[in-house]
Amino acid sequence: MKKILLMVMFTTMAFSQYNADGEENTVVTWSLYKWSPMSEVEGGSVADRKASVAEYNKKRNQASKLLKSSMFLTHYWTGAVEDVHRINEFKDMNEATFYSGGFEKLNSKGWGDADERRAAIVANNKYFESYHEDLHIFENHVGLEKKRSGGYGESTFVAVTVSYLNPLGAVEGGSREERYKLWKKFQKEVVGNNPKIVSQRVLTHLWSGKIVDGLWPVVTITEYNSMEDVDNAGSDNPALFRKVFSEAEGAAYAKYWNDDRHEDLGLFRNFTPANK
Repeated sequence: MKKILLMVMFTTMAFSQYNADGEENTVVTWSLYKWSPMSEVEGGSVADRKASVAEYNKKRNQASKLLKSSMFLTHYWTGAVEDVHRINEFKDMNEATFYSGGFEKLNSKGWGDADERRAAIVANNKYFESYHEDLHIFENHVGLEKKRSGGYGESTFVAVTVSYLNPLGAVEGGSREERYKLWKKFQKEVVGNNPKIVSQRVLTHLWSGKIVDGLWPVVTITEYNSMEDVDNAGSDNPALFRKVFSEAEGAAYAKYWNDDRHEDLGLFRNFTPANK
C-alpha cells in the first residue's frame, strides 16, 4: 500500500489504451511557434503583446465552431524563452485539418470590418517569427478530463508528464474493463477532488510518439494556479486515494502501472486570455 500511495503522491497519471474506453474521445494537436525578439518589434512592449495576442485569439476562438478548446503555453522551465506552444482540441482529425486550412475564412468571420481585421492581424503577427512546427497529435480521453474548476488568473502553470502502462497481456488477471473503471475512479475522485489541480487532461498515442517494449505512453497535461500548487498538489493525493480506494482496489490499480519509467516533458506558463 505504501508503494501505491507514493505513486499517487508524486504523479497524477492514469492508464489507458487507445480506443479502449468507449468514450467519444477527441483529437489534440500540439504546435510550436516562436516570439520575435522584443528589440526587433517596432513599438513593441510586453503589455501591447499581451493585449494584441489576447484580442486576436479571443476573436478567432469565438468565431471557430471547430476548435473545442485551446491552451497558449509560453516558456517557464522548458525550452527557449521565445517558444510558444499551442495545444488545440478538435472533435476528430477531419475537423483539425479543416481548421488548419481555414485561417482566412476564420479571420473574415472574426472581424467583419476589413480594416479592423487587417489591424488585428498585423498587431498580433508582428510579435511572431515566421516559424511553425507540428509536434504531436494525441487522442484526448474526454471521460477522464478534469474541466477547469475554481478561479484562475491571467497566467496559470501547466506541467506535462509521461508515464507508461504495462502491456495488458502482462498484467495478471487484468482486463480493459477493470483498468478503465479504476482509471476513471482515480480521475474523478482523486484528481477531481484535488483543489490544487485546476484542470487535467489525459492523452494517449495517436499519430505521435512510439511504443517500446509494449509499454503504452500516457501524457498528462495538468494546470495549476501557482508553482506552490505544482510542488504540493501530489501531497493531497494519498489522503484522497485512501478515502476512496480500498487496499484491494489500490493493488489492482498499481498492477497496470509501470513504475520504472516516467518523463517530464515540460513546465510552462499558460496565457489564459488566449485560451478557449
